[in-house]
Amino acid sequence: MLINELPEDCLLTIFDYLNNLDDLINCYKVSIKWSYFISKRTKKVKYLLEGYPENGDCVSYRGTEPIDGTCLSTLFPNLKIAEISDKFARKVKREDIVALLKNQKSLKGLTGGYHKTPSEYCDNLEMLSFDLFKSSMQHNGSSIKQLCQVYHFARFHRYAHCFPNIERINMQNAESHHYGVPVLEKVKIVELCLAPWDGADLDYCSKFMDSCPNLQSAYLVTDPVHLFVDETIKHECLQDLAIEFDLFKKTDWDNLKRFLTKYPNLKHLRFKKIWYLKDEHIEQLVYILPNLVLFDVRECTEVTQRAADYVKDYCKRYGRSIKFYFNGNSHEIATDWPHLSTKKEKISRGFDFMKHCFLKDFADLPHFLVPVDY
Repeated sequence: MLINELPEDCLLTIFDYLNNLDDLINCYKVSIKWSYFISKRTKKVKYLLEGYPENGDCVSYRGTEPIDGTCLSTLFPNLKIAEISDKFARKVKREDIVALLKNQKSLKGLTGGYHKTPSEYCDNLEMLSFDLFKSSMQHNGSSIKQLCQVYHFARFHRYAHCFPNIERINMQNAESHHYGVPVLEKVKIVELCLAPWDGADLDYCSKFMDSCPNLQSAYLVTDPVHLFVDETIKHECLQDLAIEFDLFKKTDWDNLKRFLTKYPNLKHLRFKKIWYLKDEHIEQLVYILPNLVLFDVRECTEVTQRAADYVKDYCKRYGRSIKFYFNGNSHEIATDWPHLSTKKEKISRGFDFMKHCFLKDFADLPHFLVPVDY
C-alpha cells in the first residue's frame, strides 16, 4: 500500500510525529493533500526551538541548511514562543523571519540571541530572552513580564523604565555593576550571575534585591567579599534562596549571616560551593531562620553528620520540621521533593521557581517559566 492510500486519520497520526522543521517544510511542499495534513499538524505547535524537541507541541530546527521560509508566517498560527538564533537566521531569509514574527498574534515569547531579531514587530510579547535593548522596544516594553539572559546591565539600566511590569529577571555574567540599581516594584524572581572580572560581589546582589520590594525567589552566583548589608530593609516576601559563591574566595561568615537575617520568612535555602561553611554555621542559621523547611548544603564539603544530628535534635526540641541535606544524605532530596526538577529545558511549564530553578545549576535555568495554559 502506498502512503497516500492510507486513511486520512492514519496520515494525520504519522505527521503528528514530525517535529523537525526541515522535514515539515519538505513534506508541506509535496502536494496539496500533504500541505493540508502538515497544516493540521503545525496548528498544534506552540514552541519553535533550536535543538531537539522538548515535548509534543514543540518543533525544532538543527543545522544551517537553508529552507524555504515563505510559508512559515501561515504555518504556525498558534505559535507561543520562537527561538530566533544565529543558526535560524542562516536557514531562513530575513524577510521571512519578519513575516513570521509580524503575523504571529499569539506570540508571547522570543529568545535566541540573534542580534538583528526584529522584535519591534511583536506587539504582544510577555517574555524576552536575549540582551536586546534598543529604542524600538519602548512601545511594547510594558507588556514584558520576563526578561532573561541580560548581559549588559548598563543597557538594562538605561531602558529599565520601559519594563514596569517585569516579574522575573535573569542576568548572566552581568557587568558594570557600578551603575545604579533601578527600583523593580513587581519583580518576584531574580536570577543574578555577576561577572567575576568586574569586581562584582554579594554587596551588589544585596542592593539589587533591596530594589525589588516584592521579591519572592532569588538565585545568586557571586563573590562573597565586600558585603555591606542594609539591615534597615527587611524582605518579608522572600521564601526561596539559592546562593553559589566563587570557588576560591573565603566567605565572611558574619556578613553572610547578617545578609540572611534580612529574609526572616525564608523557607527554602540552598548553598552551593560555599567551601568554608562548617557545622557550627548550620547551627546558627537554623536558629536565626525560624521558617526554614528545606536546607540544602550538599555541595559544601565541610558540613558533616554532626550538623545533620544537630538539626534533627533541634527540630525535636522546638517542634520544627526542617529537611536538611548534606553530602552524607544527598540522595534523599529526590525522594523527599520529587516535584523539584533538575531537568535541563528551555521552556518550563508554570511560574514556579522552586519546581523549575531551585535545584538546577545556573547555566541550566529555563529561558521562560510559561503559564500552564500556554
